[in-house]
Amino acid sequence: MAEVITKPYGRITNMVAKELRLIFKDKIALMLIFLLPAAVIGMLWWVTNESSMGGIAMGGDGMGGDVVDIGGNVTEIPEGEIILGLIDRDTTRVFDGDDLSEEFIEIIGNFTELIFYEDEDMAFQALYNMEIAGYVIIPDGFEANLTINEPTYIEVHVDATDLIGQSTVMGMVQGATIMFRASHLWIKSEVFPSMTIEFAPEGGFLEAIFGAFIVIFSSYLGIAMTSAQSIVGDTPLRRMLLTPTNRLEVIVAKALAYVVIGFFQSLLLVTLWVVAFDLNLNTGFENLIFVMSLTALTGSSTGILISAVASSRLQANQMFLFVLFATLILAGFFIDVGALGEILPMNQGMEVLIDTAFKGLTLLEVWEPIVKLVGFSVLAILAATFIFSKKPTLG
Repeated sequence: MAEVITKPYGRITNMVAKELRLIFKDKIALMLIFLLPAAVIGMLWWVTNESSMGGIAMGGDGMGGDVVDIGGNVTEIPEGEIILGLIDRDTTRVFDGDDLSEEFIEIIGNFTELIFYEDEDMAFQALYNMEIAGYVIIPDGFEANLTINEPTYIEVHVDATDLIGQSTVMGMVQGATIMFRASHLWIKSEVFPSMTIEFAPEGGFLEAIFGAFIVIFSSYLGIAMTSAQSIVGDTPLRRMLLTPTNRLEVIVAKALAYVVIGFFQSLLLVTLWVVAFDLNLNTGFENLIFVMSLTALTGSSTGILISAVASSRLQANQMFLFVLFATLILAGFFIDVGALGEILPMNQGMEVLIDTAFKGLTLLEVWEPIVKLVGFSVLAILAATFIFSKKPTLG
């Protein structure tokens, strides 16, 4: 019985070692795996140093500027698309007319659905659980300050991990501010939205948010790009298949070999990301490496599936380009991709990284996307094995 178990194990370990030797002999492959992602981080570092947006602090208070609408019109966001929390702390009642805070709340309610909170901790927890896209605090003295023409600040709290939600929330609040001022014929900036970004690590805004996308993108596609050439045209593999080795062992060995490479690539990417931008993330370094290695596993299985389907290296390159652009478009970083965001591995990798590095969740608390990543890898490996077993040649 022990011999039955150890023989496949020994063959797999030998094939993993063989694959690693081939990779390390291929200098171009090593350059693509390690130097190109490092170059991308370096370019981001250079751009943020040169750009005026680089170094914008995360988690601090920022002044929201007025939205200028040339025609004097405010475009309302359809109701139900986003939910805002609201806390009304204003106790002053000195204005000769309607209650100004209630009037302001009513105008915001014309833009979206509101949930009222008595306690800021409850609103913060709802934002943490993504039950709301942000929450607005109307401070005490809101009506009194407006009555004597003093500037009034309203606090807007948004999620650092939701770029689309940030801009949407600020757009709604600023639009409501314009309508509120216009209803009283106020022409000065009597009301200022002040934005606070929650769940943000210490460091630059652009460097942390866009850097997270870069490291996951590089880890997933960097390994997928190289492993896409792992089967098709592999001459030594043709001779190996004449031995008692089965196809599943070949696929598993290749996947494990590229996971080993992905582990070292993850060490490089995470180290460069944290050190180059002086980030203080809300999780341990070992958790980051685990997340990145898991993403490398999905990239490895994706590339091996491509290589199993392709009949030539040219086809493998063409298929990888399709995966590259599809991943970039559907990554959910720039646009909402709906249900696809709950399936695609790149999106799930981003979710795990953001929830751990930014929100400080443990790996046990983000088990669902982790299970999805592992499940995707297993399915891709099984699919590659099935397709590989039906091919008469390796191309």
